[in-house]
Amino acid sequence: MPTSKLVNQLISHTLKSNKLECIIMLSQNTQINSFKFIFIMAVVFITTSTLFIVFVIHGFIDYKQKKVELIKLANTYSDIVIQQLLYTDKLNHQAEIIASLKSVEVIENSLIFSIDQQSNQKQFILSYNKVNALPISLNNNVIKNYTSPNFNSDGLIFCKESKAYFICLRLNLNSLEVAILNSFYIKLMTLLGSIIFALFLAFYLQKKLTTPIQQLANIFKYIAKEKDYSIRAPNQNIDELNSLSNSFNTMLDRIEHHLKQQKNAEAEILKLNQNLEEKIYQRTEALKDSNKELMDAVSRLHEYQNQLVENQKMASLGDMVAGIAHEVNTPIGLGITASTLMIDKLTNIIEVLEQKKLTQTHLVQFLNESKENLDIIYRNLHRSAELISSFKQLAVNQVQESNQKLKLALFLNDVFLALKPTVKQHTLKIECENTLEAVIKPGIFQQIITNLVMNSVIHGFENVDKGIINIQIYIQEQELIINYKDNGKGISEALKKKIFDPFVTTKRGKGGSGLGMNLVYNLVTQGLKGTIKVESELGHGIRFIIKIPQ
Repeated sequence: MPTSKLVNQLISHTLKSNKLECIIMLSQNTQINSFKFIFIMAVVFITTSTLFIVFVIHGFIDYKQKKVELIKLANTYSDIVIQQLLYTDKLNHQAEIIASLKSVEVIENSLIFSIDQQSNQKQFILSYNKVNALPISLNNNVIKNYTSPNFNSDGLIFCKESKAYFICLRLNLNSLEVAILNSFYIKLMTLLGSIIFALFLAFYLQKKLTTPIQQLANIFKYIAKEKDYSIRAPNQNIDELNSLSNSFNTMLDRIEHHLKQQKNAEAEILKLNQNLEEKIYQRTEALKDSNKELMDAVSRLHEYQNQLVENQKMASLGDMVAGIAHEVNTPIGLGITASTLMIDKLTNIIEVLEQKKLTQTHLVQFLNESKENLDIIYRNLHRSAELISSFKQLAVNQVQESNQKLKLALFLNDVFLALKPTVKQHTLKIECENTLEAVIKPGIFQQIITNLVMNSVIHGFENVDKGIINIQIYIQEQELIINYKDNGKGISEALKKKIFDPFVTTKRGKGGSGLGMNLVYNLVTQGLKGTIKVESELGHGIRFIIKIPQ
């Protein structure tokens, strides 16, 4: 790691923690001694390893060269002997030629074979063995294994063949061994001398490097122990160590300045803490009062919200009662009119009878008119009875909140019959099988449908002459699906995100409470444990998808 980078890390660590653990680590004598030992051993190991590798490589190359020289020597003597043998065919002259090899110190044995030109067979002629040298024995079967120089423990066996003669020489390896040993001794002495020089150089460099570091470590130790940041490290002779000393002195300047700032800050904090508990107590009391007021406001808000929800329910019920009253008044009024007319006709026929002027024509006319009036009275009274029965059933459903098995098509017809005066000119369509039954809370289901229809009439069909409401109901995967949609004006994307929030309305100040859809959401999710989702675009109506588990 570069020295400047190490110093920057030391400065950053010290300014953050206000401690000098890094200096303490550098100031340990055991680590300084370990550094000395590691430095010396590193220098000696590198030097020794390098020289040893060089000596091994050189020795291997030297050994190969000596072997090549010995082979060249054997080849030279073989050529000389073969050339001399070619000039004589007398055995005594050949023996003298072979005997002349005893002057060559490295040659231990020699064998000469003649070569038959016809059969190419080799026939032994002469041999030479140096005194105390072991003889060698070669025949035609063994000679073929020595066509190239062969080194073994007995020496070098070298064979060479000409047209007329085949000569084999065995040379000892004494000269090779002596040369290798001499080279080894020289290299060993060189290695030992290099190690001694490396040790001397390592001790010298270690002293030049570690003495200034030891001084710096002592300064670090003293500063860490005494907390005296006014002391400064001296200049060093080595540029890197001098840069380290300067950086350390800069760090001490910053630490000293930082400590002064910290001391001043601590004095200010101590001064502020004297009144802190009183301020905290005062603010805590004020916070308690504010929290109490907030809880009271939230409680009042919940009460107001619940009251508005109940008012919304009662308003819906009031609208339904008003609609029922309007529907009932019409047939009852027609029945009263028909019965009054029939009373007048009956009075007239009695007068005619008393005057004894009753004719068959008068009686037939009276009977026909009476039948017509009685039909009118019966139809309107029957209509009134149906309306009252439907209203009674809806009222009972409002009270009964337990689950009941309902025929949905029939139930919705009763609900729409009650809503007919409110819907007026708009069209209600139901897509539901007559045999479809579901287990549901009737009062909650009626309230949901009523609020959705009223929402379409009041908001969706504003400025729309003939609106269409379509309700599709079916069961799929153990869920009752209610797909409600109208062709009204729809809602914006912003309003769609908060349509189920309480007090959200487009009729603010015009009678809208903003609780209708919130009530629907609560009835679906809490009362029926279902889900509701809305889809809408401006100018393209609105769609509610309700899923209720079965």
